[in-house]
Amino acid sequence: MVLVLVDQLRHDAAERWLTETHALAKRGVRFEAMRAVAPWTYPSVISLFSGLYPQQHGADGNQEGGLLSTFADEVPLLPRTLRAAGYRTAGFVTNPFLHEWNPVHRAFDHYDASFIHNQGPTRGHGELVWTERMYADSVNTALLAHYEATPCVGPEFTYVHYIDVHGRAEGPERWKDAPFEHSYAGAVRYVDAKIRELHEYFSRRYGGQLLFLVTSDHGQDEGDDLELGEGKPWRKRKASLHDFNLHVPLYVLPGADVPAGVIVSAACANIDVTPTVLAWLGLPPHANVPGRSLLGALRGEPYDGERRCLYARNSAFGRFEEAVVHGGLKYVRYREPRRALSLFDLATDPRESQPVQRDTAAVERCLEEAADVHGLSFPARYEPPAPELSEQLRRLGYGGEDDEAGQDEGKDGK
Repeated sequence: MVLVLVDQLRHDAAERWLTETHALAKRGVRFEAMRAVAPWTYPSVISLFSGLYPQQHGADGNQEGGLLSTFADEVPLLPRTLRAAGYRTAGFVTNPFLHEWNPVHRAFDHYDASFIHNQGPTRGHGELVWTERMYADSVNTALLAHYEATPCVGPEFTYVHYIDVHGRAEGPERWKDAPFEHSYAGAVRYVDAKIRELHEYFSRRYGGQLLFLVTSDHGQDEGDDLELGEGKPWRKRKASLHDFNLHVPLYVLPGADVPAGVIVSAACANIDVTPTVLAWLGLPPHANVPGRSLLGALRGEPYDGERRCLYARNSAFGRFEEAVVHGGLKYVRYREPRRALSLFDLATDPRESQPVQRDTAAVERCLEEAADVHGLSFPARYEPPAPELSEQLRRLGYGGEDDEAGQDEGKDGK
């Protein structure tokens, strides 16, 4: 099994510019209404791997903006579950939130995050993190070298996390040293070819017995996304819960047992990915998680996603807001920095430009239920970076203080 995650790839960008991958997906399965449960990488990826909501697994950032939490080793993660089932697991990662300070690396037999530098459980230190090896050409080279030196003697799971579309930072330095046209579209097109290369390689390696998924952790604003309707500060890149941040692709590319030409159009969330994969592979699900298997839906069985209460939240970096999608409506509750409520009709207003006035009792109940820990939560802790890393940051001029330019997710992004 191969899971490729393209960091910061919104759904409509995948449809437009991930052309070869999308063409392959037309011969497999496409999920048209997949949403991330968080608008930024760390909680979204751990939800993807676990089937848990962020308030359950504890992978998050603190409100002051300086530190990321360390979540418990007991959080169930897809690579750990597959390894226990006899899979050899490997990860190739280019996002600093998932570097080796993060306990997620312990779920893999082989974990390569050498494409970037380690900033520990902090954020906003682009001068420290990014390197010329951060792009997908280096990732694929390392991945192919690893597998060429590793005979296939049993089932394998590979996780690939590309950072090309995200880039380094906002502004002219975003794609510094990048081997592609320096634009969002150029980055997506470049990654497209790299995904095709991996699909061809693993199809040969496994003789077509392949489950190959492509998705993203969150999107970003494009065009006038931040100016519509309520505008700023309600609409913000990788912070607010609008669909330009949450609506992401999920494709299942052709393999021996993959149904052809299936489109799942009902609402679902990235907490459903791991339950679906485990069901597909015939393995027991993670117990008591809110994520649901969509295996029946992709095989053509009835699935009513509109009746679900699909939750998302951002509870870090000075913001706290929650949203639930239910019955074609999205209900957003803002807590920080200001308290407010908004209700959007996704059928008539997919860009969420104008709140509507309707009875909110049903969606309010949904939100309260979904925001719970569902009887399962894990402790998280906030720890300062190791002394040697703290010294490295001090020499770069950070000194452990909150730096507005470094801490603004919209400016630096990491």
